[in-house]
Amino acid sequence: MLELGQFFQMVVALIFIIVLANYLLKKLNKINQVRSKAIKIIERVPVSKNSSLCIVQVGSQYFLMSFSDHSSEVIKEFTQEEKEDIQQRIFQQKTAITEVSDTKKFSGNLKELLEQLKSKYNDSFNKD
Repeated sequence: MLELGQFFQMVVALIFIIVLANYLLKKLNKINQVRSKAIKIIERVPVSKNSSLCIVQVGSQYFLMSFSDHSSEVIKEFTQEEKEDIQQRIFQQKTAITEVSDTKKFSGNLKELLEQLKSKYNDSFNKD
């Protein structure tokens, strides 16, 4: 039969292998992304299970493309005005995400401060 120590070693080894595989996959993903500096997928929206619409940046041009399991097709090339509008929307989304993150940090700091004040109040009340 399997001893408890051997079982524990197997579990630890399995966890180590999973963590190592996850780390290596993340590193490989970063390496693959670095290679493609000229082509970027700006946004992807699924249309169905097997197809999606994407805004793709190739150099300084933006394209609306359709991707499916069987084909890829350029639907439209965006004009300079449309490109600037897309860039502005992306900037606004990033700014909104940063603001939400900052608000969460601020509210977290307020919660910590409130807990500290409660603790001090309770300590001073208990001393009397």
